[in-house]
Amino acid sequence: MSTAVRESRPQTAREVPVLPGVRAGHVLPAAHAVETWIQVAWLMLAEGRAYIEDLEGGAEQPQMRQSARLRLLEQLADIDQRLAGRVPSGDAHCLALALEYGLHELVAASGPELIEIFGLDEEFGADSCRVDDIHVLWERLLAAFPGELPDRLVAQGQRDMLVTLRTWAALARGAGLDVGFLTPFMKDA
Repeated sequence: MSTAVRESRPQTAREVPVLPGVRAGHVLPAAHAVETWIQVAWLMLAEGRAYIEDLEGGAEQPQMRQSARLRLLEQLADIDQRLAGRVPSGDAHCLALALEYGLHELVAASGPELIEIFGLDEEFGADSCRVDDIHVLWERLLAAFPGELPDRLVAQGQRDMLVTLRTWAALARGAGLDVGFLTPFMKDA
């Protein structure tokens, strides 16, 4: 496919590059990187998975699914900003920033590509809500993520979650950090 054709067509959920900054060698200072990646992992496994569960369980409630997909996109924008080494914008700004500027660290996707993947061209309040592309993107993110993101909603997930938290605490100590920086995130979950 030629470059000119490639640029004229937005990439799909199966095509957008996931974690492009990591793959390109974008690094943060060691302690900051440990804190950031632990925060990102928590946000994905606790909040991201919760929104995915809402998308899966809300098949009969399209308006709830529409809200969940907006919230998931805002969460991914927050994660993207953290991976870029920035202080995340407040919730009120994440969606607008993602649609205006796209995402660059978690996925390389423009605003129009995010609109397509998240089905934001559908009328809000309609009787349907497509989410298949969101699931494709989510599965690709989980597969590419450096490390395990246990599913705490399944029986084995509770044990895996405890092991993961112990691993994160050891990583934090090794970087000279107190894993207590996760406390506000856990209180929000």
